[in-house]
Amino acid sequence: MSAAGVLLFSEAALAALNRQPFDPAARGNYELLSGGLLWPDEFPRPGTPEWEAVSPNYIYRYLLAYRASITLGEERASFRSVWEQVVQYASNWPGLREERRGERARRRLLAGRRRMDRCLDELDRRSATESIEPDVEADLPRE
Repeated sequence: MSAAGVLLFSEAALAALNRQPFDPAARGNYELLSGGLLWPDEFPRPGTPEWEAVSPNYIYRYLLAYRASITLGEERASFRSVWEQVVQYASNWPGLREERRGERARRRLLAGRRRMDRCLDELDRRSATESIEPDVEADLPRE
């Protein structure tokens, strides 16, 4: 399924998300590629049939990106359709809980962004001072 160029979850994926049990002890971590927070109870375990339903085309990252955008008050409307699909068809998904887009989540997102910026700055510094040319001779087979 798709809406305005953004892929949507399949019925099987929505059913899997809706069945995810909420873990009150779960703690969210910054997910670099979506720019959002990811709690371990939000998605099925990798390698399971449920994960295979949820993971194609990384649609779950659009969901995390949209939640991050509304948490920060910077809505990325291009991902709204994925969020609305989950709200409508997987209303028990733990990621819809209010506290996962509240003030504490906002502070953690901002901290995650700062850490990411520091890491990228460090990578830039290192690449500016170190040779970026591969050592071809080191890769040649030895006799």
